[in-house]
Amino acid sequence: MTQNTIAAISTPLGPGGIGIVRISGPNAFAILKKLFVRDKQKIGPIGKLAIERALNSHVVYYGHLIDPENGIILDEVLAIYMKAPKSFTREDVVEFHSHSGFVVLDRILSVVVNNGAVLSGPGEFTKRAFLNGRIDLTQAEAVIDLINAPCETAVQLASCQVAGGLRDVIQGVSDSITTLVASCEAGIEFSEESEIDQESYLRNIQKTMRQTIFPEISLLIQRQKDTAIFKEGLLLAIAGAPNVGKSSLLNRLVERETAIVSEVPGTTRDVVREYFSINGVPVIICDTAGIHDTNDPVERIGIKKARDHFNQADLVILVLEATREVNGFEKKLAEELGRSKTIAVINKDDLAEDDMVLSIQKQIDGVPHIRVSAKTGTGIVDLKRLIFKDLLSDKNITSRERITPNLRQRKILEKVLKELEQCVIAVETVQSLEVVSGMLNDVLRLLDEVSGNRNKEELYDHIFSQFCIGK
Repeated sequence: MTQNTIAAISTPLGPGGIGIVRISGPNAFAILKKLFVRDKQKIGPIGKLAIERALNSHVVYYGHLIDPENGIILDEVLAIYMKAPKSFTREDVVEFHSHSGFVVLDRILSVVVNNGAVLSGPGEFTKRAFLNGRIDLTQAEAVIDLINAPCETAVQLASCQVAGGLRDVIQGVSDSITTLVASCEAGIEFSEESEIDQESYLRNIQKTMRQTIFPEISLLIQRQKDTAIFKEGLLLAIAGAPNVGKSSLLNRLVERETAIVSEVPGTTRDVVREYFSINGVPVIICDTAGIHDTNDPVERIGIKKARDHFNQADLVILVLEATREVNGFEKKLAEELGRSKTIAVINKDDLAEDDMVLSIQKQIDGVPHIRVSAKTGTGIVDLKRLIFKDLLSDKNITSRERITPNLRQRKILEKVLKELEQCVIAVETVQSLEVVSGMLNDVLRLLDEVSGNRNKEELYDHIFSQFCIGK
């Protein structure tokens, strides 16, 4: 159990209506009594109450914070005391809700530290909640996912994990495997007293693994792959020859002027990254240098960067000009990108003639395409729908599917699945209850790493270092 008392500013720094300083640890209540007074009129010359009044747990009190050394009033605040274990960290916790602003909060935090607290490290409050058994590691990791969630779906996924959804599923899998271990041990124990059918025990173990445990773990692994896009975002890259309207299209998609638009070919020489969303899904969009043959060393660097982004992108938007035929270089680029990850945008539709557009469509036959005008906005809504349909329409998730591991947890589950597959092989070949029992116990130890039931301080330090200070 950690003995020191930690404190931190738990709200973003800067001007605002409310700022919060949070304290957790054995000295939290003593610091509260030393700094907080409930009645301004009863503050004496050195900042003490004439009559001390009780402060109950889980009650919000109005009053003032003072510096005990000089009696100076620091701010008008609301104070909350949460007595252990009924708090986020399962320690005594105190929060001061003051006016926000860097100077105000810094003054309060300094006085708190001067009177018995130490500054918190990143994620230390959540780490204490984990170490004190209030939450498991899946819930702790979900807290940072919730804070960093870029869209509504990511919030739903993280909220389910904060509530213990994944913890409960993993516990169910662990319970099933524990039952199998118990079956093995029973078979081993009874075999010393009488003849038993070990083969029957092994068949039942194999059946349970194949019909129950394998599908559950496989489903969790697949869900992480399917839902990663809601946490990490979709990467789009805009490709095309110079001066076909790539930058104008980017500006139109993100609905603000972010890329320089010019009639001069080759204006975009480096990758321009912007962010927007389609139906609540985060999208990172990259405007890249125009692809063409050039001897300009700067342009060549930009073109190389562009091609790197095409390879990394989930989807490439190939921009073609509606006023002319597709040239050989563009045909070659379309072939390089591949039809499965490309949408052709026939831009400048406001200037186009139908015969020319029809000719372009024939030349890119098989590639999903759409007519737009980045200048007027025509077709942009339909383009967003097409992007969503191609990549996201199959990613709708039910409430059950919100129980989704993160990447670290998925990697552990993949190891678990591999170990279970080896266990099935052992059932079929070795046919020994002792061997199978030992392998199943190894699987249980792996599963413990998902929820953090085994002491791995280095891992915990790495995870909680990703949190902001004050959480």
